[in-house]
Amino acid sequence: MKWSILTSNFNKGAFIKECVVSVLSQTHIDWEYIIVDDCSTDDSYKYLLTLKDSRIKIIRNDERKYCSSSYKIALSHASGDICGILDADDVLHNMAIQLVDKKYRSNPNVSFIYTQHFWCNKNLTSQRSGLSALPKNGKSLAEMVLGGRHCYSHWRTFRTKIRDKAELFPDGLRFSVDKNLGFTLEEVGRGAFYPKKLYFYRYYKGNMSLVDAKNQKETTRRLAKEKIRNRKEQPASIILLE
Repeated sequence: MKWSILTSNFNKGAFIKECVVSVLSQTHIDWEYIIVDDCSTDDSYKYLLTLKDSRIKIIRNDERKYCSSSYKIALSHASGDICGILDADDVLHNMAIQLVDKKYRSNPNVSFIYTQHFWCNKNLTSQRSGLSALPKNGKSLAEMVLGGRHCYSHWRTFRTKIRDKAELFPDGLRFSVDKNLGFTLEEVGRGAFYPKKLYFYRYYKGNMSLVDAKNQKETTRRLAKEKIRNRKEQPASIILLE
């Protein structure tokens, strides 16, 4: 299957090259890489313009639109069967696409898959395992968050056709874009957790989870409450893929 890797970049010049190289290094070769630059003021956009691979598409916003709107633009250009979200300061394992692609092929009823990840420092040295897990006791991702446990994390992937069923990236959403994606995906399709570590998540001083921790937490809880309040039925349980 063809994959569309989506990245939103804003001033990630210190990390964007490693991010791009991790896509170029994938063992699965049928992919496109869509990067939306959100009016960066550092040298990251200049670097992106040097990329000559025909599979890479660079889009630059005409004004600052922030993360959710940028991912929405990237998704609108996706032509692959599966989409994967790669933050501009993170890195993929070189077999990330290949291994998850096999899981989609063997599980045709699964609409989205998220994996385990390496929790790394600024230099991408792994510090511990990531936070990804199955929701417990039949709870949804939104209910888990309200119960004090976040378990939907990197690597986040989904079948591209889901974009026709729900708004995955609302315009104007500035915080908890990743959590909102999970809450929305589970309302419109069956999900799965694959516990293989396939993503290197960089946790450092400039990470959004630290810079806007209070806003992230407050927005996540608000979004979770809205999803639960507006849902028509309980989402199907997320399955474990071995």
